[in-house]
Amino acid sequence: MINLRQLTFLGLLALLFISCEPEFDKFKRPEWLAGKLYTQMKDSADLSTFRQCLELTGYDTIIDVSGSYTVFAPTNDAFQEYFQKNPKYNSVEEIPMEELTRMVKYHIVQNPWSKVQLRSLDVYGWIDTLDINNDKAKGFKRETLLLNDEMNVGVRRKGEREFQIVDTLASPLNRKIVTDSRKYAPFFYKEYFDIYDLNSSDYAFYFGRPFESSNDIYFANAKIVGDEIFAENGFIYRVDQVVEPLQNGYEILSNEENTGSYSDFLDLLNLFPDFNYNDELTMDQPGAEQGLKVDSLFDVTYPELLYSIHNERTRPPSGTFGLPNNVTIRYHYGLMAPTNEALAAFIAEYIDGPKQWGNFDRAPRNIKRMIVNTYMAPNPIYQTDLENRFYNGEMDLITVDEKDIIDKQFGSNTSFFGVKKAIVPRAFSSITGPIYRQGGYSFIMNAIERSGLLSALKRQNQTYSFYVESDMELRQDSSLLFNPVTERFSLFQVSGSTAQEYGVGLSDLRTLILNQVGVQQPNGISRKEFIKNMAGNYLIINNETGVVQGTNLTTDGYEGSRIVELIPKQISTNADNGVTYDVEDWFRFTASNVYSKISTTYSAFHDLLVQADLALPNEYRYTFLSESEIYTIFIPTQEAIENYNFSLLTKEELQKLLQLHFIQGKMIFTDGNAPSGYYETTRKDEQSTEFSTFFTKIYVDTGYDIIHIPAKDGTHYLTVEESPKANQIMARNIGEADAVFPVLSSTAVIHEIDRVLQFEELDTK
Repeated sequence: MINLRQLTFLGLLALLFISCEPEFDKFKRPEWLAGKLYTQMKDSADLSTFRQCLELTGYDTIIDVSGSYTVFAPTNDAFQEYFQKNPKYNSVEEIPMEELTRMVKYHIVQNPWSKVQLRSLDVYGWIDTLDINNDKAKGFKRETLLLNDEMNVGVRRKGEREFQIVDTLASPLNRKIVTDSRKYAPFFYKEYFDIYDLNSSDYAFYFGRPFESSNDIYFANAKIVGDEIFAENGFIYRVDQVVEPLQNGYEILSNEENTGSYSDFLDLLNLFPDFNYNDELTMDQPGAEQGLKVDSLFDVTYPELLYSIHNERTRPPSGTFGLPNNVTIRYHYGLMAPTNEALAAFIAEYIDGPKQWGNFDRAPRNIKRMIVNTYMAPNPIYQTDLENRFYNGEMDLITVDEKDIIDKQFGSNTSFFGVKKAIVPRAFSSITGPIYRQGGYSFIMNAIERSGLLSALKRQNQTYSFYVESDMELRQDSSLLFNPVTERFSLFQVSGSTAQEYGVGLSDLRTLILNQVGVQQPNGISRKEFIKNMAGNYLIINNETGVVQGTNLTTDGYEGSRIVELIPKQISTNADNGVTYDVEDWFRFTASNVYSKISTTYSAFHDLLVQADLALPNEYRYTFLSESEIYTIFIPTQEAIENYNFSLLTKEELQKLLQLHFIQGKMIFTDGNAPSGYYETTRKDEQSTEFSTFFTKIYVDTGYDIIHIPAKDGTHYLTVEESPKANQIMARNIGEADAVFPVLSSTAVIHEIDRVLQFEELDTK
């Protein structure tokens, strides 16, 4: 055990040793600490040209004083290749200072990034393989030091809140646009291609060089070669090419060095800017606080377009929630553009002409907006997307023939390629084509736009039948009017000399339009066909007279008193998903439900249902029917019921007999559109147990204008022919009581029959 004397001796000995060491200087730089970025490059002879760039621009001092950066330094060989591609320069001294400075800034990325970190980031931060919400390295871009200068543009006022960007010499009104962010540079690595189901060839599509190895990282068009060089305030990477600053979408379209000219498309895009005065940045300019006159600065956005091509920052696609404010490192846009010649050919075919809009200036704003959004995409477009198809800003699923692409480059906020053949919006090539390509249907066009139904109406691989009323007819019957100033829809119900106005809201517009769209084309074989529409009701087509109606009689105008018959006229169109017809009035639909129809028209059959405890009269419903199901109901006439001795049946037997008359899950008409086969009734089959329920199936033989229900021996047990007693369509009201157009859903079709269906005699399964 050490005593106090020994402890004192050891302390004095320690002081003696310390006093013999040289004096420690805590402010002296340790010899083992690496130098800052520019200092660390001095020992790399193959980076001498880039060091010269730093010195000429003054960034040698900047990156060696403060801040943390990652420098992507082109090798001397990379500069030699750059000069070969740009023979106007023989050395970096010959590059204009502004251009050289932009180049240097773009090769310097904010913050230090190791190789692992370059391929391990998303908008939430470093990825975590154990976190399913943040386990993929989707953050493939990093912010550089390059910030574009504010841009002066000429502005022409088109309306109260509508402006057009023009050349500064073409308008006395100029505005200075604020640059929203420094430019971002993309990095490509194997995980990025895997995450988005891309191929390494997609890199070559834009950058013209192969993606060589799964271990490689590419900084835009340049490959990182060798290991990182560690510096006190960041990292240095050698890259094998000089990266010229990537352009944003606006810069790309404005570039006169493109193979094709896209100036007409840019002029079209320039119809949609929105300027917002930025007081903070305006007052932050030198001299502003002292009262000196400074330029007013504005933020520019394009709220009617998919995105703002001026802005370096990108936004997530519509419907994406819960993300941080800045998601630019993950999201990138897609941009296409038709050459001036391609756009002119498109306008000549789809816009010009007396039967269309006449000329492009007369085309409405929403048509011009649609054309621009057709060439935008919420995500970058790669070669893989061209092969698999992709969605554009109009939510059209499209493909582009690679042979039509004449320019392509990867921009700072969007991928880009120019095409020599225009892309036709699906609104022009589908059943909405006649409406969007000519001015005579502007009311219904605006109704489609307001209701948001365009995407449903232009679906591919459909055989729709669309019945529309022209502006001229609507003005005459006042059943739908649109005020372009207030953007308000209304209608008038005319009765004698009085007229009552009703406002038409969004829900009413949707109901009105969906009721006019049959989900298939009539085949014209049976006397009458029953075509379901997109609202869940049925259109009745009389193939003998050509008359088409809803489940109720058509009237002239909204709830008019005069009954009319509509014979549609096909509008000339090359629609790829159906046919569009012109009609003079809207279809109308009835709201008679199953219970009220059976209890009033077929009271004898209803009484049997009550007797069998299958009805609740106080609740106006049948207990075995569901509101979420559809039915085909065969109801015996009163004579057929009187001829059958129901008194011999027990309650359970009566229930089963009656439920055999209800087919569930299908509405079968006499038009032959439903296939023949076994259909499930509501009768519980004898195979049912306490654990599982089976329903008896009966065979229904469908034909044109006729339905046969066969007996066990194959003969016809009974026949239903097309008549007023057959094909009676029932519906229920599922909308609000004050709706201008009632929201109905067809739930059943009733066929009157002359015999009671008996399980023992039918072809059942």
